[in-house]
Amino acid sequence: MKEITLEEALKLVRFKYSDYIGWQVCDVPSLVHGDVLGVKGNVFNDVGGNIYGKVGGNVKGRINGRVWRFVETPKDKLQRLITESGDQELIDTFNQMEDN
Repeated sequence: MKEITLEEALKLVRFKYSDYIGWQVCDVPSLVHGDVLGVKGNVFNDVGGNIYGKVGGNVKGRINGRVWRFVETPKDKLQRLITESGDQELIDTFNQMEDN
C-alpha cells in the first residue's frame, strides 16, 4: 500500500473546522474518484456518475449527452404564480387543494 504525506494530501484537499460538526472537507481542488456525500458549493467540470438528491442551483451543460433545460410543470407554475401574487386567500386555497 502506498502512503501519502500530510503535505501532499493538503495539496489535494482543504479542510475547515466548525464547532457544530467538527472537521469537514472544505475544498477539493483535484479530481475525486469515488463517492461524495453531500456537496454544498459548486461542482466544476464533469460528473462521471449519478446524482442522488436535489440540485439546489443551476445546471449548465449536458446530462447524458443532452443539453439540460429547466421545464416548469403546470402545477409548479400555478404554485409559483399564486405565491408571487402574495394573495393570502389564493395561497391558502392552493394549500388546501394540496392537502386533499
